[in-house]
Amino acid sequence: MPSLVARWHDADAWSTTCVAPHRQFDYWREFVADAHMRWRIPPIRCDRFPAFIRQGRFEGFRVTHLTAGQGDIVGKRGRSEIARDDEALYNLIYIAEGSISLVMNDREAALTPGSFALWDTTRPMTFVTGSGLRQITFGVPQERLRQALPRVDDFVGKRIDADGGVSRLLVDHILALDARFGELARSDASHVLDATTELLAATLSASLPRPDRDRASLMFLQRVMDDITRHLDDPDLDTRSIAAHNHISERHLHRLFARAGTTPAGWIRQQRLERCRRDLSSRGERCESVTDIALRWGFRDSGTFSKIFRRAYGVSPSALAVDDSTQPD
Repeated sequence: MPSLVARWHDADAWSTTCVAPHRQFDYWREFVADAHMRWRIPPIRCDRFPAFIRQGRFEGFRVTHLTAGQGDIVGKRGRSEIARDDEALYNLIYIAEGSISLVMNDREAALTPGSFALWDTTRPMTFVTGSGLRQITFGVPQERLRQALPRVDDFVGKRIDADGGVSRLLVDHILALDARFGELARSDASHVLDATTELLAATLSASLPRPDRDRASLMFLQRVMDDITRHLDDPDLDTRSIAAHNHISERHLHRLFARAGTTPAGWIRQQRLERCRRDLSSRGERCESVTDIALRWGFRDSGTFSKIFRRAYGVSPSALAVDDSTQPD
């Protein structure tokens, strides 16, 4: 099966040495605008500009390797440049050598070797390079990363040091992905990039202090539970629809509920049962059947509902209804 990118390891194909010295910087600028969205990068005075530039793309993802020997290169991305791009990405920039300063939302992230930051292509940004820059960038479609980490915007512009633990694991993975991306078969690429996205989400989450991390997870879980509660009467309510409605992956949804000691399906079933039990116990003079109540709260048939109800409460729903109706006033 063919690989994603031909000649991925051919340095001659990706170096500015293949163009005339006086055109090298312009060639590099054009590559930056193509690989990292549109930028305003003023020309600089130089006789030559040796650089290595390489990028692979697949289904909206990008893996980019870029070098720049000369420093003090300034790039600005404003509203006009943003409006001309039709893709929205989160880019993780890892600095292997040299340095770069990123300014986003009046926040500066000074990146040096071993550090990385996330930037949002839909927001204005300015960069200033140091000399001897070598950076590897992993670009992921915004919707995809939001599914794995709904609060991803909280991490934009924040410097993270890959000094151990999951952050070091992520960087090692990104470097391996950069080295071997072009060799991936198309049938494997989606799985690999999805795994990379999940690892990125885990790394960003782990960069928060644990109390903040736990509080954010609980707040989001409560929001999801409130959303589920509003749709308990829908018999088609399932993990896929819940995840899609809350813009997260099913895997992330299961992680949220695992922290509460349950599963999405188990929690939905318990909430439906509790509402059925309440209605059965308080129906009074209302001429509602067990089936009416079961269907109201999203159960598809009374037979399955009765079995689940008896298992949960040790009594059948019809018996509970009869017992309640015979209680003295």
